[in-house]
Order: sequence, then C-alpha cells, then structure tokens
Amino acid sequence: MKTGKITAKLRDAVPVCLMVEGKEVIRYKNIDLPDMLKEAEMLDFHFNVPADGKITFEINYAPGVLPDVFPAARAKMTRAEKAAAKEAAKTAAEQEPTPEENAPAAMPETPQELTAPVEEKGSDIKTLTAPPATAETAPEAEPEAEEPTKQTAEESKTSEPGTMEILYNVTGPRRKELAAAVGSFLGAKPQYMKAPTYAFVVEEYTIGRDGTLTGKENKALVEALAAQGFTAA
Repeated sequence: MKTGKITAKLRDAVPVCLMVEGKEVIRYKNIDLPDMLKEAEMLDFHFNVPADGKITFEINYAPGVLPDVFPAARAKMTRAEKAAAKEAAKTAAEQEPTPEENAPAAMPETPQELTAPVEEKGSDIKTLTAPPATAETAPEAEPEAEEPTKQTAEESKTSEPGTMEILYNVTGPRRKELAAAVGSFLGAKPQYMKAPTYAFVVEEYTIGRDGTLTGKENKALVEALAAQGFTAA
C-alpha cells in the first residue's frame, strides 16, 4: 500500500516517522510530507503512544524503498497564497486555448515569405532580362544571412552564467499548474504569450511549450517545485 493512502487520513500536525527495520530514518509533520514519499510502498504502520503523551505515527518500509536523499518538506502556503495560485491557474487556463498550443510555431512566418514574389513584379525590365546579375546577387545574400546567426550564438553563450534551463516535460493542464506554481513562489501572475512561442512568462522566468523552465538560477524555486511533484525529465 502507498504511504499517501494512510497519511491522507491523519491530522496535519501529526508527526510521521519513516522507519526501516525498527529504526527511525526521518520524520515530517503530516502536512509537510513531500508528495514523492507518498508514493512509497509501506509494509505496515501503527501509532506510538509514549508516557509523555507525544503521539507519533510510525510507518515501516523495506530496506531500499526510501530514497538516499530525502526531499525538502512541502512548502507551506497561506490561504491567500493558495487563492492566488488557484486564480493564476484559472487565468492561465482561460488564456491558453488548446488548438493554438498544438499549432506549428512556423505558421505566422508563412505570410511574410509569400510577399517576396509580389515585390519582384515592380522590378526593372533590365534586371529581369539579365541572368548574370541574378546569379551574382544570390551568393552575396548568403554570407549576410549567416552573420546574425553567429551573433545570436555569441549572445546566448554570454547569457548562460547564472541562469538555468530545466526540462520538466509537461504540457497542457500540467504545464499550466507549473506556471501557477512558479507564480505562487514569486508572488506574480503568469502571462500567456500566445503564438508563436505559446510560452508562459512569470517575471524573469519562462515556461516553454515542452515545459522547459528558463531564467535566473534559483535553487529555492527548484526545491519548491520538486516538493509539488515537478521534477526534471
């Protein structure tokens, strides 16, 4: 049986002791128990009622079931924070229509490409009747197109220190929940950017279409997301 099946019936303040072979490994308050540990398969459980009256709830596990490194306790949220997170998730759901999210990102560029032949109709007759001149302009245009690409690559390298890029591999409603969780942590409302990126932006952080979180490096934010079940793919 999974741990969460039992702890769901406890009061929030009850200390939950995780035991292996009769020895306490770690304890959490029930309200602080990480979601990851709720998925662990337990052997049995019982209440420990000592003479001092400090009751604990002990859950026994087989060796190797519990992780070597335990996750941080679940982040506590006030009623105001919970309401803000719920409102942010609701707003994100209203702003992000499902059909648009599945549309190819290159679609908006197509109309721009169709305008090129229209401009050539006004070309001078000498230009249209001179094949050598057309052949010479094509090679010159290619090096010019490569220069912005090199600049972009250099700019991306300079922006890497102090930043993070984590793939959570979530889409649809789960990605909205990720955006809401980031917004709740930062105390800001997620903004949906629509086409062509379909990304959520929360202050200096961006959640891409595939659930990739990018922005300033923030260990506390990553730990808070992990406590809510969001782990890197």
